[in-house]
Amino acid sequence: MSDFSFIVGDAGGTSTQWRVVKDGIISQFETIGFNAYTHSIEDLKTDVRRVFGDEIVKDAPTFIYAAGVDTKEQSLETKESLESLFGSNVYVENDLLGVARSLCGTDSGNVCILGTGANACFYDGKMVNKVSSSLGYILGDEGSGAYLGKKLLQGVFRNQLSLELVDEFKETFQLNSNQTIQKLYNDPEPNRFLSSFTHFLHERRNKSEVYTLVNQSFEDFFNAFYYRRDSLDYPLYFSGSIAYYFSDILREVASSRGFYIKNIIQSPIAGLVLYHQENDQKDTH
Repeated sequence: MSDFSFIVGDAGGTSTQWRVVKDGIISQFETIGFNAYTHSIEDLKTDVRRVFGDEIVKDAPTFIYAAGVDTKEQSLETKESLESLFGSNVYVENDLLGVARSLCGTDSGNVCILGTGANACFYDGKMVNKVSSSLGYILGDEGSGAYLGKKLLQGVFRNQLSLELVDEFKETFQLNSNQTIQKLYNDPEPNRFLSSFTHFLHERRNKSEVYTLVNQSFEDFFNAFYYRRDSLDYPLYFSGSIAYYFSDILREVASSRGFYIKNIIQSPIAGLVLYHQENDQKDTH
């Protein structure tokens, strides 16, 4: 293991976790989130300058794993923008590769994200291959925080949930359907707005109707991403707040469908630091 200096960031729709490693000493930071489809890279850079202060190590290897970086063009565009902040030694990859490197290292496995959004891939120890398109929070992201929030709102405003739960929701959030629709169409981060309701669900996950809602959302995740049932000889690895905080329900659904989940973590950032320490700059981009 080497003590070379580097920076690693894991960017999702809600927040970006950062670690700055200087000669083996690790500092940690958190900034606003970033998704290449829905967020401004300039907003992220502004927040990094505010939060980091003098902790940016100019021209040190900087590894950014970001949601929504699905093409070489997106990767290059994000890299070029961040070079004005970090210097010329910036490497930008999709967040799935970050989770894969964090959880699997150089081993193979099925790697999944269930946070604000959802995604899944097969990792062969070097490269990731998506098993299906996530399609974003409007068309897809099954099982994600945004998806759970959407299902809760549908149940509340269509009166498909119990009167007790509907009353608790309205008392907690002071929202009616018109106000909610207005926020969805005008909020700059509607996926994050939808995901914000998952705290309400988590606090009530032992209620049968909430359990059913979450359980069905995870069923929808497996139907969307693993309907072909490829690579079943390999375990599943999950990262993200939804997978982490609803892990008991997620494991039940996976087991009922014949899947084995080896590990669930809330964030891949600690594993990414270890990965880049062990691999230095070799084969990491």
